[in-house]
Amino acid sequence: MLAIFASFSALLYGGVWLWRWAPSVELSNVDALEQVQVRGAFNAVSEEELRDTLLPHLRAGFFSADIQAMRQTLLANPWIISASVSRRWPKGVEVDITEAQPLASWGEDKLLVASGDLLPRPAHMSVQALPELAGDEELVERIMLQYRALAGLLTTRDMEVKRLSFDDLSGWHLELVSGIELKLGHDALLERVHRFLFLSRGVLAPHLQKVVSVDTRYSNAVAVEWKDEEK
Repeated sequence: MLAIFASFSALLYGGVWLWRWAPSVELSNVDALEQVQVRGAFNAVSEEELRDTLLPHLRAGFFSADIQAMRQTLLANPWIISASVSRRWPKGVEVDITEAQPLASWGEDKLLVASGDLLPRPAHMSVQALPELAGDEELVERIMLQYRALAGLLTTRDMEVKRLSFDDLSGWHLELVSGIELKLGHDALLERVHRFLFLSRGVLAPHLQKVVSVDTRYSNAVAVEWKDEEK
């Protein structure tokens, strides 16, 4: 019994010694983080992308990992508007992210988000359901405000905004989901759209499917372009 106890004591002492004096590489392997739980919408950024972003920090191990640095690394991604990182015993971390919400597409490679910022469009993100906004980027806030106003006004499915653009020469140009285009000019945008809606529920109602565009830039009238019935 004394011999067995002595052997066990020697092994135990040897294990403690190895823990204290083993090379740092071996200790980091013992203390390495093994589990990373990431939660989020994953529309603009992927779980795999986040794991790759955090990998350099995770190698430090459970106690040595810089949680604040990990959070700042996540927030460096323009699509991530909030992030939290916490340790999960014994060898893991939990990550929660909130993504920016796309409001509309802008050109070929950008998306307008709810904050008013233009962000690079992720290659894997589908934007088919988003309206399209266009114009000078310096006017993005003005165009976004006009879009929000129109979106609150045009709520019927066929009358929803498909595309809204502005240029100095012709002013506002609106394309509806139905395919009808509205030339709205520079001023009194909502008033001109109200005029079209009034006509669309009245004299134009039976003929909307034949309408190509409506020019509302006149003071007390509109000009209607009709589809060519021969086509």
